[in-house]
Amino acid sequence: MSKSARYEWRDQHAALTERMKGFLQDPNPEQLEALVATMHAYANAARSGNMEIPTRWTSYN
Repeated sequence: MSKSARYEWRDQHAALTERMKGFLQDPNPEQLEALVATMHAYANAARSGNMEIPTRWTSYN
């Protein structure tokens, strides 16, 4: 996995995590729609091969 692909994956994963946190803090229909749209975009990018997902990584969160 290239360094730029890893950064792209990290950015998309961070965006998904932030949407999830936003929804959990304020569960309303708009937040839910935004979360589902972000999840669909993430899944479609992974499925189509437009985004590489690392097979292993270290999380420091």
